[in-house]
Amino acid sequence: MTKLQRILAASDFSPLGNGAIRRAALVAAREGGELLIVHAVPRPSALLAAFGADDALPARMRAAAEANLAALVGTAMQAGARRVRAEIAEGSAHRAVADVADSLHPDLLVIGAHGRGSVQQFFLGGTASRILAHAVCPVLVVRRAPEGDYRQALAAVDLGPRSQAVLRAALVVAGQARVTAVHAYQAPFEAKLRHKGFPEEDIARYAEREGEAAHRNMQALLGDPELAGLNLESRIVHGHPNPMLPETAHSLGADLVVAGRHGGSRLEEAMMGSITKFLVYYAPCDVLVV
Repeated sequence: MTKLQRILAASDFSPLGNGAIRRAALVAAREGGELLIVHAVPRPSALLAAFGADDALPARMRAAAEANLAALVGTAMQAGARRVRAEIAEGSAHRAVADVADSLHPDLLVIGAHGRGSVQQFFLGGTASRILAHAVCPVLVVRRAPEGDYRQALAAVDLGPRSQAVLRAALVVAGQARVTAVHAYQAPFEAKLRHKGFPEEDIARYAEREGEAAHRNMQALLGDPELAGLNLESRIVHGHPNPMLPETAHSLGADLVVAGRHGGSRLEEAMMGSITKFLVYYAPCDVLVV
């Protein structure tokens, strides 16, 4: 990811859905990119099945959507975005977003998160997880109303093959924010050893070797000459990523967490997938999934 030329943002017109539009507009303004705002309405056949024969209902819903989209376009332009347009799609939310993304080929997809531990309303239940699982571009999940550009980003790296992509995406989407590459580690089978009653001193020595290897791998990751001189820091923390990454994000005052969908091996892929899902639901700030 080097340039955000096309940004797709979806809203259900809820407060955080509209917050996703403002965040997308701020990024588009900074990057000089095109912003497409999309909203999905049910197909007339679905409305007929749900509400019975009301021929005027689809037209009323579309008119309301057009009015709301016009207001969002105005909001985006006030935030500094210059190339903004809106589109109404028909059908279920995740399919509508997927269809628009197939034609636009966006560099970034922005959606809003709702509630604590769930993604509701427009992205109800499994809709957001489908978008995150199948999107071919990075997905920015907005969890807080934007107050300006990002100031501090945490790039969660597993030090595997995807780590460089995660770090580069963080540097692009976070703009001028400070970016901290964070790796949370445990020694292999550490929890099992503790459960079996191994002495903590032995486990600590075992984990220390893993920590030393993590520091070496982090130095190698950050040794890329293209990263020299950038506002970039690093941190190694001991513990399972699920509690440690949100805790570190809180301690850093991060307003953006960036994580990869997949790791390297099949085991790493499954683990990183679970960690990313945890972050999307429980991180104290916006989450970019790469």
